[in-house]
Amino acid sequence: MLSVDDLKIGGPILYGGALLTAILVVRQISSSRQKKLPLPPGPKGSFIVGNINDLPPPGPPEWQHWLKHKDLYGPISSITVLGQTIILIHDLDIAEELLVRRQSNYSSRPHLFFAGEMCGMGHIVTFQDYNKNFKQQRKLAAWQIGSNTAIKKLHPLIHTHVQRFLFRTLSNPDKYVSNLHATSSSIVLDTLYGYKPNLNGFDPLVNLVDRMMAAFSEATAAGAWIVDNIPWLRHFPEWLPGMEFKSIARGYNKTVTDTTNVPFDFVVLQRKRGENRPSYVSGLLDRHEKKVLNDKDRVEERELIKASAISLYGGGSDTTVAALAFFFRTMMFHPEVQEKAQEEIDRVVGNDRLPGFNDRLDLPYVEAVFKESLRFNPIVPAGFPHTVDTEDEYAGYRIPKGAIMVPSIHWFSRDPKTYTDPETFNPERFLKEQPELNPKKFVFGFGRRICPGQQLADASTFLTIAQTLAVFDIKKPVDPVTGLDIEPAMGSTAGTVSHPHPFKCCFVPRNEKCRELISRVEKEIAAEGDGDAKIIDELVN
Repeated sequence: MLSVDDLKIGGPILYGGALLTAILVVRQISSSRQKKLPLPPGPKGSFIVGNINDLPPPGPPEWQHWLKHKDLYGPISSITVLGQTIILIHDLDIAEELLVRRQSNYSSRPHLFFAGEMCGMGHIVTFQDYNKNFKQQRKLAAWQIGSNTAIKKLHPLIHTHVQRFLFRTLSNPDKYVSNLHATSSSIVLDTLYGYKPNLNGFDPLVNLVDRMMAAFSEATAAGAWIVDNIPWLRHFPEWLPGMEFKSIARGYNKTVTDTTNVPFDFVVLQRKRGENRPSYVSGLLDRHEKKVLNDKDRVEERELIKASAISLYGGGSDTTVAALAFFFRTMMFHPEVQEKAQEEIDRVVGNDRLPGFNDRLDLPYVEAVFKESLRFNPIVPAGFPHTVDTEDEYAGYRIPKGAIMVPSIHWFSRDPKTYTDPETFNPERFLKEQPELNPKKFVFGFGRRICPGQQLADASTFLTIAQTLAVFDIKKPVDPVTGLDIEPAMGSTAGTVSHPHPFKCCFVPRNEKCRELISRVEKEIAAEGDGDAKIIDELVN
């Protein structure tokens, strides 16, 4: 893929435009006239392009780059790129003051031209301003999966898919990442569309939505696409240097369009065939068809249902895969944590069944392991940015209208003011007489922009952790030649959703009883065969 540096200002085409220079000079003069209070501190920028050279370089995670600003300029800092102010928040109290207590002014999203318009992601709730469309999508989500009562109805479905993950991992432990993808996708696709993926091989819909989530993470990376700041660059010929983003956007756009339409069309087709499986979309269509609507409103509401469903897929699939992959890597370094969790599971649940949701309250240590895993490896470490509707002031600093607010969730999880010895993985921090802050308070977002699929993600991630610990020891693999442990690759990827770098992991059944528990679903998986994959092939082709 083209590097971020290739798409930033640097070529003669961008520096040589007299029109650009004129526009920026006028903007600079206009901005200087309006200044009253200073912006939060930050590096000095160039007269024309501002802090373009202070944007994150390609490769390392964006939060690592922004963390340097905390050390240099304090808990709130800023840069300005081509007239756009970006405010970096490295203090949880500041984030809560602005993004929660002042949420009426801080609940919009930055207009990411590349992702929203060029890549066709503008209908996804993540990109919506706090407007009518956003509120309608959130209302649909709240009605279907936004409460504990609604999620309880999904417990049997989640339990089934997690058991299948255990079996696939027993059979193919080297493919644990693809097993995670299959499980997470199965849970979300079954919940949203009543879709049964192919459990025995390649599934076209799982592949499609995984490609969309990869496109989403890359397209929304902060500062990565110069066209976000200079939208009229899209009119330049594609063959010019620096215009390669146009072909990238075209490919992403097709993926997003297909991912929005194909699973929805699957539900419609199944309903026509008389197989109305319970699902998020089918429930909304039942409600939709009872309404008396004109043709225009009927089309708009169906598009709203499509957008709502695909928005929830993003909130509950890729993020869950990342969270569990980080969890597995962390467990390889902490056998003592595994042993303590397994002792609790054996004592509470026994060895004749797997832990379920009804056991959750009786497994406080497993719950603490889950919380600590969320804290130790936040999956959206740079947060998803908010924007400001009207100019504001904080601590003597000016927060301009339209400023992009970037909350450093990774730092919040490592701030020694909040967590004792934050670089140590320590579940006991949540079991003390005065427990430390529950990371769920910030890892799912802030205020009105909190993740609408958090309840589903929370349920599926917890159960996967509990059942995996119940039957497997998670270990470092051993080099067959030297007999030494193979150390896993460390670090994480760049992009909005952070994944660990690929690593090898060993899943060893704790005993024969555990192996038997895992194998109980083998016949069930074989009976389902290819699932609904052939129907998706029909729709795509």
